[in-house]
Amino acid sequence: MTKEKIQGDRRLQRRYPLELDLEFRVVDDDKVVSTGTGKTGNMSSGGVLFYAAEGVPTGPHVELAVRWPAVLGNAPFLELRIFGRLVRSDSQGIAMRMSRYHFEKLGNPRGAFEDLFTNAVIQ
Repeated sequence: MTKEKIQGDRRLQRRYPLELDLEFRVVDDDKVVSTGTGKTGNMSSGGVLFYAAEGVPTGPHVELAVRWPAVLGNAPFLELRIFGRLVRSDSQGIAMRMSRYHFEKLGNPRGAFEDLFTNAVIQ
């Protein structure tokens, strides 16, 4: 009997290459084990591949805070919060399986909007 290798990408969700700044927290039994910063490599509806300057210890849960590329003036005002678990960490990056996510507003976007357009002149 010969063993055949499975060729190609077998992922169910399409991955999108995104390089965005992030902060992470590894949590074990409601205790923060590690924190750090990094960048996303790619994202899908099921997971995230990211890179960190320092090693990331294994833990049952990981939380990412990704600066979403929505800006008002010069400041970002959306953050994507992702919760899940680490599935691997190697030379290819750190992979997490996503269990839930949501967007959070940062700062005061309405105030930033008003500051930008209060003195706007229509020509």
